Amino acid sequence: MSAYGAAAQPVGNAIGRAIDVASSPRLPAVIIRRTIIAIGFFIVVRWFFGLTTKNTVDGLSLGSLYGIVGVALVLAYRTSRIINFAAAAVGAVPAITAVLLSTADGVSYLVTMPIALVGGMLSGALTEVLILRRFNKSSRLIVTVISIGVAQSYAALGFFIPVWFGERAAAVPKVTTPWQNVQFHNSRGEPIVTGNHIFAVGLVVVLTLGLMYFLKRTRLGIALRASSENAERAKLLGIPVNTVNMAAWAIAGLLSGAAIFAQAPIVGVPSDATLGFDTLLYGLAAAVIARFQNVGLALLAGLGVGLLITGSTAKSGNYDWAALTMFIVIYFAMLFQRRSRSRAVEADASSWQTVATFRPIPLELRRIDTVVRARVMSIAAILALAIVLPFVIGDAYVPKLQILPIYGIVGVSLVVLTGWAGQISLGQFGIVGMSAACAGGLIASHNIDFFAALAIGIGAGVVTALIVGLPATRIHGLYLAVTTLAFGYAVQYWFLNPNYSVGSHILPNTGAAAIRRPWLYGRFDLEDEKSFYFVCLGLLLVCVLAAQSFRKHRSGRVLIALRDNQRAATSYTIPPVRTRLAAFAISGAICGVAGVLYAYQQHNVIPGNYDVFSSIGVFLAAAVAGLGSLSAGVLGVISFEAFVLFGPYVYAPLGPTWFAVIPLLLTGPLLILNLYVNPGGLAGWAFEKRDDWLRRVATRRRIHVPALVADRLVEDDVPAAMPLVGAQPEPELVP
Repeated sequence: MSAYGAAAQPVGNAIGRAIDVASSPRLPAVIIRRTIIAIGFFIVVRWFFGLTTKNTVDGLSLGSLYGIVGVALVLAYRTSRIINFAAAAVGAVPAITAVLLSTADGVSYLVTMPIALVGGMLSGALTEVLILRRFNKSSRLIVTVISIGVAQSYAALGFFIPVWFGERAAAVPKVTTPWQNVQFHNSRGEPIVTGNHIFAVGLVVVLTLGLMYFLKRTRLGIALRASSENAERAKLLGIPVNTVNMAAWAIAGLLSGAAIFAQAPIVGVPSDATLGFDTLLYGLAAAVIARFQNVGLALLAGLGVGLLITGSTAKSGNYDWAALTMFIVIYFAMLFQRRSRSRAVEADASSWQTVATFRPIPLELRRIDTVVRARVMSIAAILALAIVLPFVIGDAYVPKLQILPIYGIVGVSLVVLTGWAGQISLGQFGIVGMSAACAGGLIASHNIDFFAALAIGIGAGVVTALIVGLPATRIHGLYLAVTTLAFGYAVQYWFLNPNYSVGSHILPNTGAAAIRRPWLYGRFDLEDEKSFYFVCLGLLLVCVLAAQSFRKHRSGRVLIALRDNQRAATSYTIPPVRTRLAAFAISGAICGVAGVLYAYQQHNVIPGNYDVFSSIGVFLAAAVAGLGSLSAGVLGVISFEAFVLFGPYVYAPLGPTWFAVIPLLLTGPLLILNLYVNPGGLAGWAFEKRDDWLRRVATRRRIHVPALVADRLVEDDVPAAMPLVGAQPEPELVP
């Protein structure tokens, strides 16, 4: 027997006995209860949406895809305690390759199946070994960002695959299978069930049952479950955690590859190897219902999600209601989810959640003239660039330039909520959009004062952020990423849609130029583009200064303490619920400022400006720059949006293909490479260079600064003549 087997056998036997003893008596009751709930759900959904038999079959078939994505998400969470945003992408490239071999080169569908299944496993395993393993000591925030980067990398690769096969990336032929002619018809002769439906659902069910058996009955599966509870303890017991993680990613690749391969004959071949964030959202809904723990329940919930999506689409004729439905499902599933009582889980959440923090300039050097001069010159250079830009780039580009400080304000809100409170938000522009709509409707209808509009936008942002963040007061960690992603889709497709009740009441409805900018203090016409740009720039500075003040005082320190260790912070009488709600309120208020400015800038509230992809892009930019630093986070977001707005003028001559792929490369492989080289983001590199310079200054001035040398000080290297900080020179003896 191998060393791993000898070490893991007692653990596996103990866990296996516990599973058998604890689960066997309850298993029939659990199955009966879930069966009753599933039947009741099916009856209610079919009656409410008026589903036909064909709609039902299509919904269950589509739901099998969402269910298998949910299973992959559960598996990743149980092994790494992260929400894997690449769950649908790791097996997509081999699956798309296998399908296109069948459509473009005429290879049999059955012959290409091993490419999808085995290739998916290899893709997942290589992703873990080559990428994720390099970040096994990083914070959960960084690992989650890396999973998004992995998904974007596969999306860039998947974009070229149809092109390499001679097909257009946006439209590939329909996939043919050996069993597609097996059909069951209704009374009108319409096919309602085909062999493709049976194969898709059957393959997903078989894989899920096999995975459940693997987790409960095999040695590696039991080790996987053990390591999910406490990775450090599992290592001490001799379980090879790296092997377990590689197996988990290999299984995730197998599941996603199989799901895409089986669904291609029904829904077509995806041109996006990530399947889009909307598909991921539906899989997340299934995983949330399963509490990121139960594989079988995740598959069952995915089937239910498929029925909801198909039913809402059939009834409304579009996906708008589906986005709202998923937000409601995820929100209440998280709101009523029980808190974990496991100390291992909470300790793991605390240790992995910490983000890099950067120390300020030491007090010993803060008043040195060289340091003061450098700080003043750095700030002056940034302000001078911001002031001079509108006079240099030309009047035609000033409206685009106005968007940069607005995005910078959103960056401030992200640093507060994610960098300091430790809550990942992938729907920050949803809060911005709600603030813009509430204030913009009143501006268009009643021409309210500029500062009154700001107050209303701030209030709307606070209320919206508190509502969206309420589940995070019960379950801390990365769960807010799921809620905010769902909320972002709901805002984009439903809340800001004038065809539905909320949008029709709050959105401006007086035409394309519904909102006019006012005169400020009777002297400054904000319709002048340069004047409005400087107002946006001034409010960005106000938000930055307010956030800095918050961070320096007790409220900011309490927030950091709660982020790093909730149990320790609570023992010092820090109220976790109230503190987190305060962070949401402050972040929402800052988003409210951005929302009002965006409404004025666009002269309207355009739903497409508040989409999920903008939120994800801003989050990635802030994370890459360094969420632990306010200045780095804001500059990172501004730089990202500047590239989005003005970059096409640079790389558009490369052609439409590269025009679409370059953003994926920036948020995919280059993002991963940057975080590997600079774990604290670009801010980590910048602060390291700053500290090196400060050490040289301290050496020249013969000032001992413990904060700069504590991590590398060797006693023999300290000059004996170097005076201690605060020490007064000895008086000279006068004869």
